[in-house]
Amino acid sequence: MRNPFSDYGYALAAVAVCTAVAFVIFPYFELTNLVMIYLLGTLAVAARGRRGAAALSSALSVLCFDFFFVPPRFKLSVSDVQYVWTFAVMFTAAMVISHLTISLREKAEAAQEGEQRSAWLMEKAKKAEVEAETERLRSALLSSVSHDFRTPLTAIVGSAGALLKKEELLKNPATRELLENIQSEGERLSHLVQNLLEVTRLESGQARLKKERYPLEEVIGSALERLEKSLGTRPVRVEIPETLPLAPVDGILLEQVFINLLENAIRHTPQASPIDVVAAVEGPAIKVSIMDRGPGLKEGDFERVFEKFYHDPSSPGAGLGLAICRAIVHAHGGRITSGNRAGGGAVFRFTLPLEQTHEPG
Repeated sequence: MRNPFSDYGYALAAVAVCTAVAFVIFPYFELTNLVMIYLLGTLAVAARGRRGAAALSSALSVLCFDFFFVPPRFKLSVSDVQYVWTFAVMFTAAMVISHLTISLREKAEAAQEGEQRSAWLMEKAKKAEVEAETERLRSALLSSVSHDFRTPLTAIVGSAGALLKKEELLKNPATRELLENIQSEGERLSHLVQNLLEVTRLESGQARLKKERYPLEEVIGSALERLEKSLGTRPVRVEIPETLPLAPVDGILLEQVFINLLENAIRHTPQASPIDVVAAVEGPAIKVSIMDRGPGLKEGDFERVFEKFYHDPSSPGAGLGLAICRAIVHAHGGRITSGNRAGGGAVFRFTLPLEQTHEPG
């Protein structure tokens, strides 16, 4: 921002320059012609856009004109009354010219700012449109590819399972190991494809929740049963008060939230490390916390972990599980966050409104 005092200094300098020029031409011109020199100086000051500086220039120009050039010279007095009118006209003209100059400058600046803002808004709208179209095309591509993958993956997993039942093919331990690897990796890839389908369906608004009032312990129990093999002997503590009310939820989708969050805890913690699942009423919603005793999260990752395809390079996973959790929780009208718990470990919390909410469209 320009220092206003520099404009007043500029006004003083302009009056001084005009006075010097007037001294040079004084012997050759009438006094009325000298007035134009001071008017030009005031105009130059006004062009900088400060009304105060322009007013100072106008006043000083009148005083200098009177003191240096109007008889009696070098005195602030006037011997001829006509010069009083000259001073009045000179000051008025200087102020009017400076006002008009500053007004034009302000209008030009306002117009320029308006054009810049319009250009910025248009650029922002264009960028948002491109991003939306890119996301739509990416979601459509993911959905299409995922659908095409499902049939061959189902055949691979089913064929591997059928071969594992044939005794003649299992006499060689290496053969059995290969078949088990084909089956497990096929199931993992099938799970990834299902996650891709689920997240694109939820984010595009194509999914419609089938809400019913489920007991939360049933949903958690079903998720733990499906993860029985992955959990092994790992201790899982579930704390749900008996008075916990029933929330309107899509039981299948909510079970997926628990599965993804528990799988995330399993991947990032040692085999014997415990997992805590705690639920309680908080205001008009049920708040669920899933906590582990692993290395925890980096502070900059608290929000990023819910982005699609974002994951820690040192850990397995495609970075879709938590993105699905966020999409499902948001579809229920809730909110999901992550952080670190006291004593070490990560904690994921999400809320489920106790009252029916409109699905986000």
